[in-house]
Amino acid sequence: MPSLVLGTAGHIDHGKSALIKALTGTDPDRLVEEKERGITIELGFAQLALPSGRTMGVVDVPGHERFVRQMVAGATGIDVVLLVVAADDGIMPQTREHLAIIDLLGIERGVVAVTKVDLVDEDWLALVREEVEQLLVGTSIEGAQVVPVSSKNGEGLSELLEALDAVAEEAPSRQASLPMRLPVDRVFTIAGAGTVVTGTMWSGSASKDDAVELYPSHREGRIRNIEVHGEQVGKAHAGQRVALNIAGLEKSQIARGDIVAAPSSLTVTDRFDVRFTYLGFPGEDKPFETGTRVHVHHGTREVLGRVLLMEADALEPKESGLAQVRLEESLAPRYDDRFIIRSYSPMYTVGGGVVLDVLPPRRTTLKAHEHELLDALLAHDLSSASVGLLASRGIPMTSAQVAAAIGVPKAQVADELNRASLARLKVGAETHFVAEEALADLSAETEKALLAFHTSQPKATGIAAAALRDRVDKRLTAKVFEALLQHMAEEGRAFTERGEVRHPEAAVSAVASEQEAAAALLPLLERQGLAPNGVADLAAEAGVDVDVARKALTKLALDRAVVRLGSELHFSAGAMQKARETLVSFLGEHPDGATAAQLRDALGVSRKYTIPLLEYFDAQGVTKREGDLRVLRE
Repeated sequence: MPSLVLGTAGHIDHGKSALIKALTGTDPDRLVEEKERGITIELGFAQLALPSGRTMGVVDVPGHERFVRQMVAGATGIDVVLLVVAADDGIMPQTREHLAIIDLLGIERGVVAVTKVDLVDEDWLALVREEVEQLLVGTSIEGAQVVPVSSKNGEGLSELLEALDAVAEEAPSRQASLPMRLPVDRVFTIAGAGTVVTGTMWSGSASKDDAVELYPSHREGRIRNIEVHGEQVGKAHAGQRVALNIAGLEKSQIARGDIVAAPSSLTVTDRFDVRFTYLGFPGEDKPFETGTRVHVHHGTREVLGRVLLMEADALEPKESGLAQVRLEESLAPRYDDRFIIRSYSPMYTVGGGVVLDVLPPRRTTLKAHEHELLDALLAHDLSSASVGLLASRGIPMTSAQVAAAIGVPKAQVADELNRASLARLKVGAETHFVAEEALADLSAETEKALLAFHTSQPKATGIAAAALRDRVDKRLTAKVFEALLQHMAEEGRAFTERGEVRHPEAAVSAVASEQEAAAALLPLLERQGLAPNGVADLAAEAGVDVDVARKALTKLALDRAVVRLGSELHFSAGAMQKARETLVSFLGEHPDGATAAQLRDALGVSRKYTIPLLEYFDAQGVTKREGDLRVLRE
């Protein structure tokens, strides 16, 4: 049986906690203040045994309007909802708001418990039942069974358990195939054990000693121990209420709303594209205007942000549309996650929706291929979405990167990418896919940036590949950009040598000048032996520009025709070979070592050159220093 989580919902003082205690024997109100005030303030937890033998984790949420944030955190990750309505009160404001949240979170399985039936007569109970059934029409739990119960005398409890058991049988299991992800709803320290986080595991599984990453901070840790409902286990699965004892992370480094997940499995973002549904404000027909500042609830985290509509300037109540949510603090959502939007002030649940693209470009006007991508994601057409994502991103990506960006297993997109009409770049052992149009655009942008560089610096022979990449697109890794340059070289649009890029039709005179300078400088250095001039004097003697001389000497050093010992000191390779032979011969005759002065005389150079030469040969492993002496290295 898949692991499932049952969550309560409903107005304050409608008996949610009392009902959970009657069903499980566990009082979910754990705080002293909760017991004193008789209301739930924080999330409560219990375990429910059903008649079939199945067990469900239970999350009891606050019903007070001031604690809707905690309610949303608790509702995140539940599989089955237990909506509680008191028979003596009927439907109240938080009944409606909690039901809206359940609907927006896409929770499709539920049971309604009409509590406190011992306080009303049959006629009144019938009216409440009818009112509840009408309220459910058009929501995700329309048609849910309504069960009258009394926590006080036990009436209807067995029928409620049977109803929950039947719904649990139909509830879909969690995403076991995706990487582990657990939104944190509590964090505390246990003496002798360290940091513990609790939450509902959304996907995957976790085992003892697994490495984990904390999002959005990217801190890393390791699972030391795992508990499920107070019992130590070796492995926890999606859908379970889990406590993780994590090594390597301090309590102060973790907060409610953080996500503990498999390393490198989530994208931290300050924006995401969504399908947004606007519910409206209670009692008002006010439209939702693009750019409205709101509270964004995702998982167990709440941040401020704005909803930018992409298909209209405003939405009327009950309308939906594509939008981009811009955040004031980062989140780590995954494709197909649900989110809740609450108004900035006064705070009320006004909408929500589903996450589509977790790292889109900043824009509110959609190009045709961007609209197609979002439509494919909305329709769960992952084949079209994988190709559409490449077109939207406009950069080469591996099948694993595409899968991670969408938030699905690699196997779900790899075959489609291999079948699609896409360009391919080989980057090491990996194949990167890119839309033909995007590859053409990247090549054109790179060529444009390269020609602009040559125009601004006509004396330069080229630009460093890393600097050119920054001018084109910083999203490209060094290796991917190198593969792009190789592709351009095959087309005759770029030439790369020793990490420097130039355009084949530009820098011709600059290249010729460097080559001429190198041809003039090398003989000079060979004649000067172990007493070479500085760069300025070398350039003057060779009759070349000093900047050109520096570049030429750099090229000669890369070709190993010259040995460079600092920005001003260059020796010909022949002179350095003779120096090496001299040192080896002299120290061979003086096995106890020689001073720097003795070696200076042996080399026939001044002190200016002696120390740099000796330090160079020390670094090369020819000699080593022992006090004031140098000896041959064995």
